[in-house]
Amino acid sequence: MSIQSWIKRRRESPLAAASALIALLAAVPAHAAGPSISGCWTQTSPFPYAQTPPGKEWGSRTWCFLSHGKMTRVHVACDRAGCDGWDLDGRYRWRRPIVWISDVDMSDDGKRQTKVWRRCRVNFPAGDRMVLENCYFSSDPWVREH
Repeated sequence: MSIQSWIKRRRESPLAAASALIALLAAVPAHAAGPSISGCWTQTSPFPYAQTPPGKEWGSRTWCFLSHGKMTRVHVACDRAGCDGWDLDGRYRWRRPIVWISDVDMSDDGKRQTKVWRRCRVNFPAGDRMVLENCYFSSDPWVREH
């Protein structure tokens, strides 16, 4: 159905026009709305682990945006003395192009934690690349895991 026929039906009958518009919108493929944040994304240090510069850490993090607003985060950080890793479960809200991610703020003395929501604009420079912009988290590119 074309836009022109939708306009013509709108003039003839509001009910027919509404039905035609619903049919027109239903025909739009899901990917036309743009890439989805769902799935797992990884961000890795720009240099190989074996070539970690002195005083720097190699690291990677994988965030998985699951159904029903659940997410898991796995982080690994390595320096010349060894590696450390941790995982976190959290929540997210996705309202294109903004994602809100649950996080924790530590007090300056390190004794109190406060739950917060971090707001980030999401940019998809390619189908398997994601960048978080204007937010607390790193703006380095993320790569979709397959």
